[in-house]
Amino acid sequence: MATQISKSSSKKDESSQGELAGKVAVITGAGRGIGKAIATVLARAGAHSILVVRDREAGERAVDELRKQGYKADVGVADITESAQVSMLALSIMQRYKRVDILVNNAGIFLREDREMRPSKIDPLILERTLKVNLYGPIQVCDAFIPLINRGGRIINVSSTMGQLSGEADGYGPAYSISKAALNMYTQLLAADLRDREIMADVFHPGWVKTDMGGTGASVEPEDAAQTALFLAARPPSDQTGLFWHKGKVIDW
Repeated sequence: MATQISKSSSKKDESSQGELAGKVAVITGAGRGIGKAIATVLARAGAHSILVVRDREAGERAVDELRKQGYKADVGVADITESAQVSMLALSIMQRYKRVDILVNNAGIFLREDREMRPSKIDPLILERTLKVNLYGPIQVCDAFIPLINRGGRIINVSSTMGQLSGEADGYGPAYSISKAALNMYTQLLAADLRDREIMADVFHPGWVKTDMGGTGASVEPEDAAQTALFLAARPPSDQTGLFWHKGKVIDW
């Protein structure tokens, strides 16, 4: 699978204005749903959004939509579970842009088998498939891209309150819940590790979003969910990082 980025031809290349003007943002799982919405709101705020997808055609369609609106966007193709592909993508972006300012780990899965699985009888294969995307994927992406992130950059991980340890669990989606709890812990560790470089790492819960994963009963529009990502990307430098957010507010782990 190719892991190069396409050429951008946005009409706003020289005149973008906004709170993220001049920033380079990399968003995984950005071909549709929450990831596409995040790429859109960041581009609307002036960032050059690089939409990381597995399906080049879907990525090109999403990028074309953004460019037709006058926003700056490119597509990068890589399967985040394949470290070699992620490394090649990072190299391609480094050669063209020299740095990344915002990294959003959005790609994730919630398998049908997991929705039907009981915590007392976890299928190790379902857990492994889920962790490979929801935990190991973001770790591999961070390993490849952190060397490219400027001092003062942002890492934003998309999680879920299904990985929350406070409150009472309902036993639903055990593999997904485990993966998100682990992603939350990884985000805290990243924040501590990158503090000296003034790179802020945070995680947020987007809500029950109207996507293929969320299903028809969901109540939150993808663009509304993406507003917290924009908030985290644009908020002033702070030592308050490594936190769990929802709708622009800190929530309990």
